[in-house]
Amino acid sequence: MKVKQLCINSYKSPVQSQSWASSLFLNLYRCNSQQISRHLHRLKVNKVVKGGQSFIFGDEKVGLAVGVKGSCYNAGGDVARGARKYGFGRVVLSQNELSIKETSQVISGLIQANYKYKLLGDAAKEKLQNDENNDKYSYIQELHVQDNIFEDPYFQQLIRLAQTKLYARELANTRQEGTPQFFVNEVKTLFKDNPNVEIKILEGKQLQECQLNLFYAVGQGSIHPPALINLTYRGNKDSQQLHALVGKGITFDTGGLHLKSYGHMEKMYLDKSGACNVLAAFKGAVDMTLKVNVTVTLGMAENAISNTSYKPSSILKSHKGLTVEINNTDAEGRLVLADCLSWTQATYNPTSILEISTLTGACKAALGENTGGLFSNNDQLSQELQEIGKELQEPFWRMPVTDEHRDMMKSQFADLCNSGQPKVCGASKAAAFLFNFVDEKTPFAHLDIAGPKFSKADKGIHPPGATGFGTQVLLKYLLNKQE
Repeated sequence: MKVKQLCINSYKSPVQSQSWASSLFLNLYRCNSQQISRHLHRLKVNKVVKGGQSFIFGDEKVGLAVGVKGSCYNAGGDVARGARKYGFGRVVLSQNELSIKETSQVISGLIQANYKYKLLGDAAKEKLQNDENNDKYSYIQELHVQDNIFEDPYFQQLIRLAQTKLYARELANTRQEGTPQFFVNEVKTLFKDNPNVEIKILEGKQLQECQLNLFYAVGQGSIHPPALINLTYRGNKDSQQLHALVGKGITFDTGGLHLKSYGHMEKMYLDKSGACNVLAAFKGAVDMTLKVNVTVTLGMAENAISNTSYKPSSILKSHKGLTVEINNTDAEGRLVLADCLSWTQATYNPTSILEISTLTGACKAALGENTGGLFSNNDQLSQELQEIGKELQEPFWRMPVTDEHRDMMKSQFADLCNSGQPKVCGASKAAAFLFNFVDEKTPFAHLDIAGPKFSKADKGIHPPGATGFGTQVLLKYLLNKQE
């Protein structure tokens, strides 16, 4: 969707013109249901539906109105759904009683909700292209806003953040084609000609050669070799600070020899969401030419079953030198992340490390499907991330990591085990495991997005599918670190 400037005089009369026939004229109000009902009555509007916390109407004269009550982002989502329902391909911001900040959040919500992932076959694609009667305005193609809004820095920032989130969704929604090699090719295509981006890739046996044995073990049962993808962007060469992002990229998770049961495996193409979010945030930082130095590490592997799959009871030596007893092959993400964290720290000694992953169902059970879990060794970093998440409607709730959780991850036969007993506090135990692979003096945050990674329904700012939850938080964090 293109976001364009609109001179106020340019849309005073064109409602009747052919060129604006597919336009939805959007009115934004700050009011309750009774107030907006009276307003719609004065306009003689006879088609009204309530959408979420907003009020939508369809009419030849005006098109759609939103009375913001609660989340401005969700109101924007209602706009997107209302426009699709009435077949509008262009949205024009007509009347507006909201502040620039509120308006920017509405437009951000519209962009986020105006997304749909659908992989069509050749015949269906050809039909859509050739059929003049097809619903070619299923998606909003253009959004027009006034100059004072379009030129506002906050508006521009929210637009870029939202567009970055859409790219993360597009990556996460890939199915069987989304192999480790797919992501290797993707980053080469994106950055091979960019002199400000350095690319490092370790594939297959190279992981073993570099002592990333935990990582390699997870992917050794797949015909698709695992790959560590590292990208470094130096947007401020005068600064000594370097911030690191690490993402879990399990391209599909069968559970390994501890096979997942029916009903628990079908969405496991989304187990790469953390890596997709990190790659999208990195791309956003490069595209925006941020004055910040950042390195990102993506741990891409498929946890598959074959005669070469890693086995329960194995004891493996990690990149950091700690030994790990494997007592659950379905606790694979933390193994990949452990080596990625250790490798990143040893290679770059970063100023801070943010790691994001769909790590535990326990976090989803604790916090639900709209909030991520935050585990950190640094109070200031935790507070910053929570404030960013609250502003962008990607909230994180801080969770504990105590000595009790650490003790649960110790093994009788090795330094650590990858799935501790008893079967309680799974999210905190997983975080405790990861903390062993990061220098305690380095500000570190583990973000568990197992709950909000996926949306079943078309609601709020999320259409069905991967949500990209956390992508905006990562990019906003980098924006804040500019010097």
